[in-house]
Amino acid sequence: MMDRLTDPETLLNLAHWLEAASLSSIEIEHEGTRVVVRVGAVAEVARPQATAVTAPIAGQVLNAHPLRAAVTDVAAGEAAAFVQIGPILVPVSAPTAGHVTGRTTADGALAGHGDTLLSLEAK
Repeated sequence: MMDRLTDPETLLNLAHWLEAASLSSIEIEHEGTRVVVRVGAVAEVARPQATAVTAPIAGQVLNAHPLRAAVTDVAAGEAAAFVQIGPILVPVSAPTAGHVTGRTTADGALAGHGDTLLSLEAK
């Protein structure tokens, strides 16, 4: 839904409809994204801030459990990645529910405690 609302043509149509209805602005918020359209002004789109998810311990990064595919949507507390230390897998828990928007560390790379492994956009 929000992809359509951030389309320039749709924003222009909204501004025309507002002007025709003698309204000065409209604000729409959906799943953390906010769109504000004001007649005679530039449209503002506020997207949720991405949260950096960091390694809880130093080790080798695994972007997915060895027996499962990498996740793209996670619940709060769910493992979004893993850090391997020898035979031990330490889950990297998502601090909030969200969508993984980028992984900054490749599978098998070494990470130190506190290194950013991925970014998470809150849902």
